[in-house]
Amino acid sequence: MKIDLLSPDSFKGGHPHAQYNWLREHDPVFWHEEPGGSGFWAVTTHKDVYDIGRNAKVFSSEPTIMIQDPDPAQANFSGDAKMMLMMDPPEHTAYRKLISREFTQGPAKHYTARIEELATKILDAVMERDQCDFVSEIAGEMPSFVIADLMGLPLDDGRELYKLTEVIHSAPESLPENAIANAVMKMFEYGQGVINDKRANPGEDLASKLLAAEVDGQKLTDAEFLLFFMLLIDAGGDTTRNLVATGMYELLKNPEQLALLQSDVDKHLPGARDELLRWTSPVIYMRRTVKQDIALGGKSLKAGDKVVLYYGAANRDENVFDSPHQLDITRSPNKHLAFGGGHHVCLGQWFARLEIDAILREVLVRMSDIEINGDLEWMPSNFISGLTRMPVRFQARR
Repeated sequence: MKIDLLSPDSFKGGHPHAQYNWLREHDPVFWHEEPGGSGFWAVTTHKDVYDIGRNAKVFSSEPTIMIQDPDPAQANFSGDAKMMLMMDPPEHTAYRKLISREFTQGPAKHYTARIEELATKILDAVMERDQCDFVSEIAGEMPSFVIADLMGLPLDDGRELYKLTEVIHSAPESLPENAIANAVMKMFEYGQGVINDKRANPGEDLASKLLAAEVDGQKLTDAEFLLFFMLLIDAGGDTTRNLVATGMYELLKNPEQLALLQSDVDKHLPGARDELLRWTSPVIYMRRTVKQDIALGGKSLKAGDKVVLYYGAANRDENVFDSPHQLDITRSPNKHLAFGGGHHVCLGQWFARLEIDAILREVLVRMSDIEINGDLEWMPSNFISGLTRMPVRFQARR
């Protein structure tokens, strides 16, 4: 079995489950060569991915959660500032506290009516037609609107920022030279405008609260805010957008599961959402860096080694899931790791659940006879899995 978890081509059409299956069975802690880099350990079992995600003392999120080491150009911009995803406790804990209260289950539930209102608005915009691009006109709209709303930004600006995240998460070789750096700078330029506006006109939005917050008695620097801003825009869209689009694609490929879901949407939607999260695993991996020599899976890992956690592989582990390669919206329990785990568990998971439920319910109730109506396009990435284009035809339900 040829193992290549670096090439975006391996993820065209979804996760490379044939590679994952071989690795879990034959070499669950696999040394993966890295052209131009030091190489890394690819971890593919549910237990190892779960345990490593909860052990920051040995497996660090610093200096980065990406396989490639940090870009010096970005380091020059940010100075000592770091993105929260690339911190360990106690530093991570202090920064997460700045916004964690806004994202817990209670505050998220208070936002339910607004999310449902946005779902109706999104479907209203396409229902007059009998076709649309499901990714950009439905799945991508919801997280773009919600994070813009939370940050106190115009909804249309959320859509434009979402387009930048698609570039940022694509493989560099699939894009024109410097495209990712230019997208990052455009996001930072927009974020600087947010800083200027919110400092002059503070409100009750998340951006204003971040600018007023303090860590160890110090307010965030501009660079720290901009990294926070980019994290919220990026992470605020990935899971929801890719789950809704790719999840609908998978339901269309499994018409008996789609029919079951449509037979009683309220009953089956929570289970369907979790099963589609397991099945699609929108975030492909997170990297950790070994802080001390340790044995794992019969291998000797050295301090400084890269360890890469593959969530799509963990979510098909036969030791945890019965019939893991079968889509089953009634699966219970469902111990998927699509939101990660440990202190870095997805901060926005409760909002993601509400957004997914609201937009899928609106689609399932208002659309019928949905079918693919053109060529699909997948994000050219080994980090984020999802469709970037899915043209569909549909009928409006009466």
